[in-house]
Amino acid sequence: MPLEFGLWRVDDKPVRVATRAMPLESRLEELIEADPGILGTPLLLLGRQVPTAYGKVVDLLGMDAEGGLHVLELKRDRTPREVVAQVLDYGSWVQGLTNEQIRDIYGAYARRRGRGALLSRTHLADRRR
Repeated sequence: MPLEFGLWRVDDKPVRVATRAMPLESRLEELIEADPGILGTPLLLLGRQVPTAYGKVVDLLGMDAEGGLHVLELKRDRTPREVVAQVLDYGSWVQGLTNEQIRDIYGAYARRRGRGALLSRTHLADRRR
């Protein structure tokens, strides 16, 4: 059963905003990277296209205020069952990351973005294992 969402702009009267497909997953990554707040949960992005120990790549990796890690695997269309297994694999990989590995992932990401900032131990202090 298909599910449809609608969005309206309300000025003088409600006008439905036309929807269109996202042309590329990379464009969706760019939009989230530019403003992670669109996800609805404040996240510090730790990396984009993060290689895993299994030879796969996580689209975006983020951390919430409590130190919880968030795997963002983006799909622009339907999500086949294989993607669920993929995300479970990524979740398993993320659970095994040490604080040092997380700092390394963020350090590489920050350097690529010209930020140069390092993730301090205090950012990871509340991270639950």
